[in-house]
Amino acid sequence: MRPFLSSGLAAVLWGLNSAFAQSNFPPEPVGLTEFFSKRWPGATISYKQTSICETTPGVKAWSGYVGMPWELLNKIPDVHVDYDINLYFWYFEQEARHNAKDAPTSIYLGGGPGYTALDSMSGFPCIIGSDSNSTTLNPFSWNNHVNMLYIEQPVGTGFSYSRLVNGTLDVLKTDETGGPVFTPLKEGEELPVTNATVLAATLDSRGLDTTQNTTAQAARSLWQFAQIWFQEFPEYKTKNKEISLWSTSYGGIWGAGFFSYFINQNEQVSANKHALANAVVLPLATLGLGNGCIDIRASAIGYPHQAYNNTYGIKAYGKDLYDQVMGNITAPQVGCYDLADQCRAAARELDPTSQGNNPKVIAICQAAAEVCVDVVLGTYITDTMLSNEDITYPNIVSSVPNYYNGYFNQAWVQKDLGVRTNFTSNDNTYQVAMFQLTGDVVIRDMSSLEHIISSGINVALIYGDRDYQCNWIGGENISLSMDFPTAPTFRKAGYANLVTNSSYIGGVVRQHGNVSFSRVFEAGHSVTAYQPETVYQIFQRSMLGKDIATGQHKVDDKYSTKGPISSWGIKNKVPKHSPENQCYTYLATQTCTPEQLQALEDGTAVIKDFIVLKPAGIATSPL
Repeated sequence: MRPFLSSGLAAVLWGLNSAFAQSNFPPEPVGLTEFFSKRWPGATISYKQTSICETTPGVKAWSGYVGMPWELLNKIPDVHVDYDINLYFWYFEQEARHNAKDAPTSIYLGGGPGYTALDSMSGFPCIIGSDSNSTTLNPFSWNNHVNMLYIEQPVGTGFSYSRLVNGTLDVLKTDETGGPVFTPLKEGEELPVTNATVLAATLDSRGLDTTQNTTAQAARSLWQFAQIWFQEFPEYKTKNKEISLWSTSYGGIWGAGFFSYFINQNEQVSANKHALANAVVLPLATLGLGNGCIDIRASAIGYPHQAYNNTYGIKAYGKDLYDQVMGNITAPQVGCYDLADQCRAAARELDPTSQGNNPKVIAICQAAAEVCVDVVLGTYITDTMLSNEDITYPNIVSSVPNYYNGYFNQAWVQKDLGVRTNFTSNDNTYQVAMFQLTGDVVIRDMSSLEHIISSGINVALIYGDRDYQCNWIGGENISLSMDFPTAPTFRKAGYANLVTNSSYIGGVVRQHGNVSFSRVFEAGHSVTAYQPETVYQIFQRSMLGKDIATGQHKVDDKYSTKGPISSWGIKNKVPKHSPENQCYTYLATQTCTPEQLQALEDGTAVIKDFIVLKPAGIATSPL
């Protein structure tokens, strides 16, 4: 077997897009509406109407926080916290011309774990310009027909926080989590001199000791948020009370785990057995997952195949390494399969409420994560120079724009949103907690998704076929391995063309009844950023109960796609691009060359709109 990779690798895999605050503390919020909950003692809602991003005449949006004190949270069964949680939300009403009062509502969550929901690449109402200071309307915004509720969770993600502290952030240095070094100001201490890489920042003061280190813990606080928001947010006025949830990346684990938990709570409420008297049923409709990592065991086989035997003909590593990684998956007792089984059995027996603090479970699941993540997934990261989010790009080049990092740290943007903290696109403590400390990434399996499907909820699985991190091969294997009442019929359904518009086929889809699996062509990890119209069509058709292939048919339990049983016969051409890295100051350690990093360090770099112009980036060779 290959030797284990460094323990820091797991924190890098899902956290490559960390970004941090500009050299200003956020302005004091003004124009807020604030009130205490009437149904949940101690909880608060504060919000304001926004004027940025969604500028369509007549369409409204509101930005704010739901505050949940620890005393309230601890009334939820199996919650034991000693810190408050303030989760940020941005609610976009459906476009007025489409009758917003009758529209369903969808929650959108970032992945990560700990990644922002505001990356502007997942059906967001606006597209952020390259100046990180302007926007244009997104013609494929998901709020064209659906009310969208973007939530920054868990606490510490994006604009969410527990307790705020002022300090400085050095984006050229990293701490034990792989994130930048944050130095809180001492009482009475003046702010030191700041520059392009040493930034003034108001951030959440949490550390690893106050991190929700399992999916189950995060699900409980999100459920409490949903109870408060859907019962009491004054601007939630739609007559259609259906609630859907869409997410991406680690959101495959989040989304399935959260909706499964919500179903269980609904059942207790319906039976008048819930521990909290004010809890209500949350009507769940659709779960959509874009390039979701759902079950590391079931998807493990996808990593060596996507590296060596993908539909683009790219050999990221050779046959010998491919064989080694395959051995790391299947080796008795010490391979990913067996270690994951041992981890999950231990978690079920010794930590059934997923507290993430049982030493035996932690040890077993850490060992499993080291093989399944560091070795099976991570060999590609350490042994190739290719991006884990797009196999056709070198790893120093971001295949999607990073401009939202600067935009949400503009003072005028923060003033309009009424936020209390600087923007961070990723909270690195969650990667450390869920990959290295508790093994949540291994513990979570496809059973949550099976539970959701069996409950009659629509499920749309969407995968861009250039992604490595949560690739379509592993995703397809999950879809075919799940056990639910109509699974045998789903497996027999063939792949049909996914018709984006009259002139473009955006991919292929297998669907039976309420379950679909889509392979989207020419798309990486952020599938919507690559193919916004195709994913927009999948989103709309899923939300409206139409067939994913064409949107022309109302789906019932008899509907099945027809076509080839496999899509492996569809091969792709490698795009002819020679991208140059764009050194973005908020993401310096991920996007800059050594020469550019040195120039930032010694102050000689020429910077415009957070982009280093000199020294110039390096043009990479095409594959």
